[in-house]
Amino acid sequence: MIKAVLFDMDGVIFNSEQLYSKAQPAIAQELGYEMDMAFFVRTLGISSRECRRLYAETYGDEFPFDRASDMLFEFILDYNQKHTMPLKDGAMDCLRAISARGLPIVLATSSPRFVADALFSSLPELDALFRGKVCGNEVAQGKPAPEIYQKAAKLAGFPPRECLGVEDSPSGLQAIRMAGATPVMVPDLIPFTDAIAPFADHVLDNLRELPALIDRLNAAG
Repeated sequence: MIKAVLFDMDGVIFNSEQLYSKAQPAIAQELGYEMDMAFFVRTLGISSRECRRLYAETYGDEFPFDRASDMLFEFILDYNQKHTMPLKDGAMDCLRAISARGLPIVLATSSPRFVADALFSSLPELDALFRGKVCGNEVAQGKPAPEIYQKAAKLAGFPPRECLGVEDSPSGLQAIRMAGATPVMVPDLIPFTDAIAPFADHVLDNLRELPALIDRLNAAG
């Protein structure tokens, strides 16, 4: 039985990764580095520590990772203040439907707490649907390690085996799988492939399909 639902944030709840895919290469260029889309996609859904390692491996130890991160966070907060970060298609309908079924909803994002709080505070109705949040700066090991989803399940009040997790990236899906929850992929910038198949029990076109999937899984026992 699925008794709680755990969600990634960027590319799942918020339609933010399209925006970041332009902002992050522009920041790299401002700092004197060229970044292509293939590299940007490799940074999606991973921990800050792993992301730092990837930048160093690609651009060298001299890459100003902390400065680039600060610039991206400044961009996100400024954009959200001026425009409000857009939601993914069907996000509110999906979350309302899950809440109406009495299932607690918890966020499990690699983004730091101050970013998640800023995005959610701009949408009080969205924020009210979540029981809580676990953020990337609140775990010792980020995705693909299972810790963030283990903590999210605990916050939801159920063991991971009774939780369903929703992700758009391979590392996030691996984290759900390793935590022992049911992994569901809703692709965004990264398409579903055979390489991802071992980490995703279900693949949906959009969030609107999720409540019906939960109903089917629960009906099946």
